[in-house]
Amino acid sequence: MFKKLVTGISVVGILATHSMAFSIVDDNTCTDSTINVAEIIASSSSLDNSTAMSASLLETSKNLLKLSESLLNAGDNANKDYVNAMLQLSQDIGTMADRIGEMADRILIMADNIDAMADKILETQRIQNNNVSLTQENILAAQVNFNTLLNL
Repeated sequence: MFKKLVTGISVVGILATHSMAFSIVDDNTCTDSTINVAEIIASSSSLDNSTAMSASLLETSKNLLKLSESLLNAGDNANKDYVNAMLQLSQDIGTMADRIGEMADRILIMADNIDAMADKILETQRIQNNNVSLTQENILAAQVNFNTLLNL
């Protein structure tokens, strides 16, 4: 019988200011833990993990195709246990693909949130620059006034 090949997959979901990490373990249970989005933004590991999981999914699907072709070529020698294991593997691959898709959706949402935050930061910087400029003008005008007073 085949041992489960898809174990220890981590899917990171991004939600507003926090994210939720889900881990698939051998007994098909999920564990939750809250982590800070700043940690995710600080490193590109979630994108790297998504890419690695996608590559792993591709490689596993190639192996599945080879296995199915070898079973077809074997003809009557195909064992029901192997076919059942292959079908279970296909289902696990589908589940993994769904979770990668969900993670990609969450990454896109996070990117939109980062974009909105960047716009707010940029507008705040414009306001601060304008205030600094006005402050400089006021100080210069005050200096001119004091010089005029001293020269009287």
